[in-house]
Amino acid sequence: MKKHLKIFLSLFLTISILSCEKEDDAMVDLSDLEVPSNLGATFQITQDNSGLVTVTPTGKGAVTYTVDFGDGSDVSEEVQVGEQLEHVYAEGQYDVVVMGSNLNGETAQGTQPLTVSFLAPENLEATVTKDPNDNYSVTVAATAENAAMYEVYFGENEDEEPAALMEGETVSYTYSSIGTYNIRVVALSGGAAATEVTREVVITDPLFLPLDFESATLDYTFANFGGGEGAGAPVVENPDPSGVNMSEMVASYTKPQNSEIWAGTSIPLGEPIDFSSRRYISVDVWSPIAGADVIFKVENLDDSEIAVEFTAQTTVANQWETLTFDLTSLDPSQEYGRLVLFFNYGVPGTGETYYFDNIRQTTLEQIKLPLNFESENLTYGLSGFGGSTGAVIDNPDASGINTSSRVIELTEGAGAESWAGISLNLDEAVNFSSGTTAKMKVWSPEAGVPILLKLENSSSAPEGGNPTVFVEVIQNTTTSEEWEELTFDLSSYEAFDPSIEYDRLVLFYDYGESGEGTTSYFDDVRVTSADEPTAVVLPVNFENPDLTYSLTSFEGAESAVEENPFQQGINTSSMVVRSIKTEGALFYAGTTLQLEEPVDFSNQQKISVKVYSPKEGIPVRLKLENNDDSGIFLQTDATTTLANEWEELVFDFSGEDFSQDYSKVILFFEIIENVQGDGSVYYYDDIQLTN
Repeated sequence: MKKHLKIFLSLFLTISILSCEKEDDAMVDLSDLEVPSNLGATFQITQDNSGLVTVTPTGKGAVTYTVDFGDGSDVSEEVQVGEQLEHVYAEGQYDVVVMGSNLNGETAQGTQPLTVSFLAPENLEATVTKDPNDNYSVTVAATAENAAMYEVYFGENEDEEPAALMEGETVSYTYSSIGTYNIRVVALSGGAAATEVTREVVITDPLFLPLDFESATLDYTFANFGGGEGAGAPVVENPDPSGVNMSEMVASYTKPQNSEIWAGTSIPLGEPIDFSSRRYISVDVWSPIAGADVIFKVENLDDSEIAVEFTAQTTVANQWETLTFDLTSLDPSQEYGRLVLFFNYGVPGTGETYYFDNIRQTTLEQIKLPLNFESENLTYGLSGFGGSTGAVIDNPDASGINTSSRVIELTEGAGAESWAGISLNLDEAVNFSSGTTAKMKVWSPEAGVPILLKLENSSSAPEGGNPTVFVEVIQNTTTSEEWEELTFDLSSYEAFDPSIEYDRLVLFYDYGESGEGTTSYFDDVRVTSADEPTAVVLPVNFENPDLTYSLTSFEGAESAVEENPFQQGINTSSMVVRSIKTEGALFYAGTTLQLEEPVDFSNQQKISVKVYSPKEGIPVRLKLENNDDSGIFLQTDATTTLANEWEELVFDFSGEDFSQDYSKVILFFEIIENVQGDGSVYYYDDIQLTN
């Protein structure tokens, strides 16, 4: 090894010299080389009373070492990285000095204490410390009289090579799985006798919400009751990765044949759930039957009588859906740390299997874009920094383009930092499927003020620091004391990546200038496309809060634009039309969307609509009417092929009479003659011309 290292170094220096001869300005610059640091040594002492010690110099940035053995003998010859030296010591305590040099000739030194004794080590103390930030890692330190070094065995592998531990140092290890392990620390001297101690360490990985069953190391052990106690709820591969749950692993629960009607399964968490801000729990459930009662219960870890529960009902069979459980009736003075699930409560088991996944805290409404700050259920946790504060207040100037009720107030205190602002954590990362242009309404007391809009990936923040992954764009206000909408092209920021999960909104007023005690207001933050339509014309995606989508329902249908409850598959947009065909509604009940311009069939004669239906095989009719004469119309039908999943239906108007204008778009669901509505809920979105 020594010979190879010398050859490599010689070749390196030769190449450097030849390069210098060929081209002066291509000389190797050694001035930036790191000065050697962390210099020390590891020792291997022969346990035969001979005093023979093998010294291995260590350090950072050094290519050669010399060693002063600390006993008055000559300093060693120069050795390369990885080479060892042997030296015979008399009994005693020594300070071994290691000197290291880099290629630039810069040197440094470090001292490693060494005890050489032919007596057995005594009073051995070993300390095992768990890493507070990693449940699987431990650090070991040891002290003993007469010890020259220590060997540490961590107890996970049978043929384990011990880790060398020097006096005054520590050695760390990361376990691959949970369990109870015996750490053995052996103290060695120059004598034949060694001394050892054993320390037990228990490696655990506490369970916390959310539970997604994807970890290979967490202990997802459920305890069943009411029948099938030994079966638990094993973690298995997702039998149906589709719809709302595409994850790989899920929990499964089989309700045994003839089990109690209250049979179920439970699991303790590592600590009580924090219900201070969120008191709803959502669970993804796959049930073999629709209409099954599912009870979700949380209990005190020590007293099961302290509990709160809620019942939700499955609405579909053999597919995933998200059930939400309202636990707002809990007692905030109590702690709840055990999860209990009952499937098909009230009915004896038949051996059927249920799957569940993604147990997490939630709210009935999510803080996500688009944001209009109108919700009375949400708590908008605005955080100010640098001398700014933020709050959601009543709109102080409900006029012009913004007559909404509530807005953000940003107050920048006098003398506030030039980077002062406010931030808002989002429950869902920003969705860029509709575009990469952010828009926001702003009320500023002055024109020409720079407004910085920033989106951050909160998980990129180092401990105690700011996120390192973000996108930010500045726009100046153009008017004063009235509402205007500013547009921020996120793609203009070089590091912007729409695949990144940006989950924090940050706003700065008068960015770059110290605060002057100014108050400004913000509202309607959203992400859309740069060429967003300014009128209700095809294509229509229902995303623009500035547009009024005129919907008129008739004969028992009820429709409204609302948040997309199924952001999945081919439609992850924020807003859609919900259309209910109420019980007893006439078979031709439907909804009319009024366009501001007629449909232009000059280049395309088909219209596509994204549809979410609770049933497959449902006939859907798209009718186009003349604005002035309802007797002038075109219509054609399509049929759903999926249930509880977005699909795109195409309505072909090829060959029709396009000499008339058609400005009304009417949709009918389950248009089957003499079949009345049964309360089914449909959704549709993205009405557009297509080929």
